[in-house]
Amino acid sequence: MRIIFVGSQKIGYKCLEKAIQMGYDIPAIFTIKPDEHEKWDISVDLLAKKYGIPLFLDTEFNEQKISKLKPDLILLAGFRSIIANELLRTPKYGIIGLHASLLPQYKGQAPLNWAIIKGEKNTGITLFRMNERIDEGEILGQKETQIDLNETIVEVKQRIIDLAVQLLEENLPLIEKGMDNKITPIEKGSYGCRRIPADGLIDWKKPSLEIYNLIRASEPSYAAFTFYNNKKIKILRAKISEDEMKYIGVPGQIGMILKDKSVVVITGDGHLIITDVQQENEEPVKASIIFRTSRIRLESLIHLGDSC
Repeated sequence: MRIIFVGSQKIGYKCLEKAIQMGYDIPAIFTIKPDEHEKWDISVDLLAKKYGIPLFLDTEFNEQKISKLKPDLILLAGFRSIIANELLRTPKYGIIGLHASLLPQYKGQAPLNWAIIKGEKNTGITLFRMNERIDEGEILGQKETQIDLNETIVEVKQRIIDLAVQLLEENLPLIEKGMDNKITPIEKGSYGCRRIPADGLIDWKKPSLEIYNLIRASEPSYAAFTFYNNKKIKILRAKISEDEMKYIGVPGQIGMILKDKSVVVITGDGHLIITDVQQENEEPVKASIIFRTSRIRLESLIHLGDSC
């Protein structure tokens, strides 16, 4: 089977690697550039170079170029551009995509981030045949996984990538034989909107669990953050307190410096323990290295003109 691969980032790399290992003919790879706030450790360009496969940007992903390549299938993983309707009819087996949610829930953008922010206890990955609508079409397979309360987006994302590779290994041979299983979703589902770095601003008046979920749902490259002395401070790690002590103060106030160099921060309904933080252009440190006194009040405010 002749597959054009379209994707990026680690999920794209791993899925493309699996397709190559399974012996499929990959005549071309299309990819995207990272947003200015993103930092990718690995992407599909490394495999293009390793195997001598032509690599193109998404701006060249059009019917004229695709028709010349004569694919049986187009496979998407880690791709966020809109697919032109005429391309849907070009490959013999259509266009199939991987989406990091249990469709039809969390269609759209940042599905894993939103699932953690909303406190979901499980999520998954869906393989589906695309149609004219965003993240809709025939569901060919799904894999589910739990989200532990102590996990961050990094840990959940790695497990989702592993499940995506499993889905391809199980389903690509079936697609080639015309034996793929089609599951039609019966519910309308939900849609996740685009997230930007400024969405990581912490409002300390909110409940502790809500703040905690925001922190663990945020990527390291654009972490949840607060302000102290007019400086942006990334909040990298936190934990729900098991201490029954009640701290009396205002939201955002440092309530206590703990022996392990973490700090207690007052929230809208109690307190949260902040363990790891980072100033702009500096290495991560324990929270009390920056927040050294209980006199400190953290700010939930973006100053006009600040770039987040």
